[in-house]
Amino acid sequence: MTTELELRNDHLAVQLTPDRGADITALTDARTGAQLLYRTPWADSAQPGPWAPESRQSWQALYQGGWQLLCPNAGDASNVAGGTWGFHGEACLLRWTVEESTSDSATLSVRLSQAPLRIRRQVVLDGSVLKVEDTFRNESPDPVSVAIVHHPAFGAPLVTPGARIASGAQKLTVDPTSGPVVEAGATLAWPVSELSTLPPGGPGQATLAYFGDFTEHWVSITSADGDLGVVMAWNGDVLPNAWLWFEGNATPGLPWYRTEYVFAAEPASTIPAGGVEQARANGGNLVEIAPRGSVSTAVCLAVHHDSRPVTGMDLTGRITFERDNR
Repeated sequence: MTTELELRNDHLAVQLTPDRGADITALTDARTGAQLLYRTPWADSAQPGPWAPESRQSWQALYQGGWQLLCPNAGDASNVAGGTWGFHGEACLLRWTVEESTSDSATLSVRLSQAPLRIRRQVVLDGSVLKVEDTFRNESPDPVSVAIVHHPAFGAPLVTPGARIASGAQKLTVDPTSGPVVEAGATLAWPVSELSTLPPGGPGQATLAYFGDFTEHWVSITSADGDLGVVMAWNGDVLPNAWLWFEGNATPGLPWYRTEYVFAAEPASTIPAGGVEQARANGGNLVEIAPRGSVSTAVCLAVHHDSRPVTGMDLTGRITFERDNR
């Protein structure tokens, strides 16, 4: 049975699973009682499995929804350093140690087995803001190149047809394997009308794409009725991109069977989502960590109840809105 760690204040409640990737499995808005993160229908029956599943299907069978940290790999299993880094990496499947915790903060750590990295995570609730900071330390005398991706997925009541998506990105590049919501392989100026307001869902309504050319690194999701919103901001030096994943009751067969309506905006070091082996072969942007060196990521998520269009957010969680003169 997975052990949960709960953080809570007057605005938000957060659940983490230290023995399963330090995943953030639930994020609840106290004002409305809304659960903001997506949860798979099989979440309660999904059991811990291989720490390095080599196939997408194996990883998805373990997937409970929520917010994962993908490292040292993100995407397809990859041949690296004489072995295999599994699909989406091992950080989200290993048991983490809780170093300390209070009612509204926690510090956790893990040592990866397939890459010489020790990761230290600090999670802090500050009003209606959740801050997640991860430090990746290379314990080897040699440099190591990895992918780092935050994988938060959101569902109803925040994500439904008509929900509004905004971002500091200026372009959207559609993955060549993507569904037909927008043209596969296309590079488009953001906002893209087919995705800046989420479509009704149905056959063909699924997309994998990549936000890029950010003026500021943030993405927002506002519910269709305007009563609930989430904004994420992150440090663009290590995470210069963001994956966009949308599943709108579209995909027949495993694992979705056209039952799920999900949107994810995923701060990412690396595109496309084909794993580090593909990224390296194509000159992709991996994170190189120097011998005995470290890098850090900071992701800030704020919850609000303002129907005005979001125009930005900084890493303190201060949101700006259209016609905002504060």
